[in-house]
Amino acid sequence: MTTSNQINKPAPRKSSLKIVAVSAIAMTTALMSFASVTAQVHAPVKRVDGPAVTVPELLGEPKGSDIALALEASIVDDQIDETFGNKVSPGAKSAARQAYAQGVFAPLWTRKAAERLMQANPTCKENGLDSGYTDAQLREAIDNRFSGTAEQRALADLRLTETWLVLASKMSGGLSDEGGMVSSTDDRPTRSDLIVALSKASQTDPIKSMEEYASMAPQYGELKTALKRYRQHADNGGWMRIREGDEMLEPGMDDPRVPALRKRLAAEGYIDPTPFRWLFASLRIDLVEEPTVYGEMLAQQVKSFQAAYGLEQDGVLGPATMAALNESVESKIDRIERAMDYWRENANPGERYIWVNIPSYRAEAWTGDRRDVSMKTIVGKSRTPSNAFSDEIEYIVVNPKWFLPVSLFKRQKLHKLQNDPGYAARNKYDIYDRSTGAKVDPYTIDWSEPGVANQIQMVQSAGPHNALGQLKIIFPNKHSIYLHDTPDHSLFDLDVRALSSGCIRLDDPVAMANWLTDGDTSVSTTVFNATLASGERERFYLDQHVNVHLTYLPAVVSPEGQVEFPADIYQEFKKPTLAQETYPDNSEPIEDNERYVDMNDNNGPRTKVLH
Repeated sequence: MTTSNQINKPAPRKSSLKIVAVSAIAMTTALMSFASVTAQVHAPVKRVDGPAVTVPELLGEPKGSDIALALEASIVDDQIDETFGNKVSPGAKSAARQAYAQGVFAPLWTRKAAERLMQANPTCKENGLDSGYTDAQLREAIDNRFSGTAEQRALADLRLTETWLVLASKMSGGLSDEGGMVSSTDDRPTRSDLIVALSKASQTDPIKSMEEYASMAPQYGELKTALKRYRQHADNGGWMRIREGDEMLEPGMDDPRVPALRKRLAAEGYIDPTPFRWLFASLRIDLVEEPTVYGEMLAQQVKSFQAAYGLEQDGVLGPATMAALNESVESKIDRIERAMDYWRENANPGERYIWVNIPSYRAEAWTGDRRDVSMKTIVGKSRTPSNAFSDEIEYIVVNPKWFLPVSLFKRQKLHKLQNDPGYAARNKYDIYDRSTGAKVDPYTIDWSEPGVANQIQMVQSAGPHNALGQLKIIFPNKHSIYLHDTPDHSLFDLDVRALSSGCIRLDDPVAMANWLTDGDTSVSTTVFNATLASGERERFYLDQHVNVHLTYLPAVVSPEGQVEFPADIYQEFKKPTLAQETYPDNSEPIEDNERYVDMNDNNGPRTKVLH
């Protein structure tokens, strides 16, 4: 945004000398009234390039208008608080006062800019937002801005300013009390930035200026596209519910619900109604599947659906898969909107960051809008969940020892040592006295003694047996959660991977660690990998701390572009709503283009069935 430090003189008003003198005094009073507030702003107040728009004709004002006097009176008498109410933060109100004062209390809104506000509701809807204003309310404020008495036009100008500030607040995830956009990062706009943005919006394009505050996170843009698609599904009637049966539906079964299953998957795009039509047409083949047989092709499409829901990909329509299929399109739209809310509130995840969506079982490393690394994860069990929070990665430990937390020791190890103290040595654990640091023979400890778990420290030595694997990536936090390797990589072959005690296990931790070291000037990736191979225990501290975001989002877009609605493994999502109507059981004839007949068989046409 281009600014100028030169304060431009407004065009002279057509008013008496007496009015000009009073205006100057009032302006000085107004500026002094918030001097204590502006003194807290570190950046100097910025001005929009070019002269302020104060010529009445350019603002849509009749000649000789006294709207500036009415605005001046409202602002100097602090009526702006009453006009804006609690819809706008104190800092944003202060920015509005300064914007008006800088223009010598001329109205901010031109007719062209005001008319653009009629696009507020469609734009908000595209971003999963409710503007809070009806079209009728917007129309009334715009019309009042250019008709009626000077006082009415002044009030309408303030209303338009209030409207834009509210819209900008919603789009950005909130305005702070200092008038800047709320953000998870430190480079939030200052109040002076908001003054410039308001001045620009009110004189050019308020919708474009509002959208500039939308999240720049790639997921936000992809979810916005997904929202448009699912709204189209809703406009087309969405889908119905599949009837619950007496037994689970498995591949190979003949069941009257199969036509309903096929329709349900097609409604969301999991089935192409005419797959490979051009190929079969060229071979003089038509495609068909027996109406009520749950064939293999349909089962593969169900598995794709299960993958998008974080369910076991077995093709079986059990309770979890059936519930996912029967979730309404409106419920999925709500999921997407709530995920977009997160990215609005965390609009700038950082130039380089690692993102883990816990219920998606996936970790990704990003540089700007480029996804550099993506891999499977294992996350906490429902009774030991992984927490959602953001932090900064500070260092990496290679060939780590594992210092068991007291809570985990009590839960998983104490009863084993009570039954067999030799468990420690067989699994490469050492026992230490917490008070002296001395190593202790596990056979000399009374493991049934109350409080023994708080008196000892159990440590697993480094090596291929270690529960943390080859390395751990540390971002110190109160939850004692970090990213780490695991010796049991076969667990990544499972579809449902809520298996850990809270930390995040990575399928390819070396790739993630190398991404971190490649981007850090103080760590050599070559030295890092050599140390890793040597078996020596070492810490590598990063000069450039990298943001890490552990999230629990109800909707994401996968690296393949698939919209996913992860299963609620910790029961934290809003309970989904189900489709209202139920598909009827039927055996309606399949369309001709779904039938295939082999016309090249020497014995004549022969109908085949796909399973």
